[in-house]
Amino acid sequence: MVVFVVLAGAVGAGVLVRDLQPAAGVARHGSTGNKAAPRPPEPGSATVVLVEDVALHPDADQIRKVLQKYFDAINAGDYQLWRSAVIPQWARDLGEGAWHGQYRSTLDGSIVVHRLERRAGGGLVALTSFTSLQNPADAPPELPVRCLRWWVSYPLIGEGDQLRLGPSSPSMNLRAAC
Repeated sequence: MVVFVVLAGAVGAGVLVRDLQPAAGVARHGSTGNKAAPRPPEPGSATVVLVEDVALHPDADQIRKVLQKYFDAINAGDYQLWRSAVIPQWARDLGEGAWHGQYRSTLDGSIVVHRLERRAGGGLVALTSFTSLQNPADAPPELPVRCLRWWVSYPLIGEGDQLRLGPSSPSMNLRAAC
């Protein structure tokens, strides 16, 4: 009998609480519909954002600055600025002409550093996502689209008192059409 009274009370309370909740698709402020908040136009802000855990890392400011320089260089088509953000070997291996060809129509944004991991041999790896707009003819041949969402692991290598980016491993990068 006691169990029956407790269960009946629980069911009644549940029905009462349910009736106080707004119906599905109705916002608490009186509007109706399932509209999501409007998204900013692609590719989004060009400012590098660090998630909270990354922002707490002792080198967070240096990590943000080198990645910001890297993406600013790509967005501006500034090879010299890009060279100052990457290890010298990467700049030598790619070369200025190939770099301009690779990034000639690229505009990157929505840049987020999600995680840092220790790198074998020292340094860190910044697990980063971003959105890239480009002429589809300049996109990767297997995915010739205007908008790509990338997930890339950038090696961060100490050179003297500064950090520089090393090349990511293409086989480890993920991408999908926006």
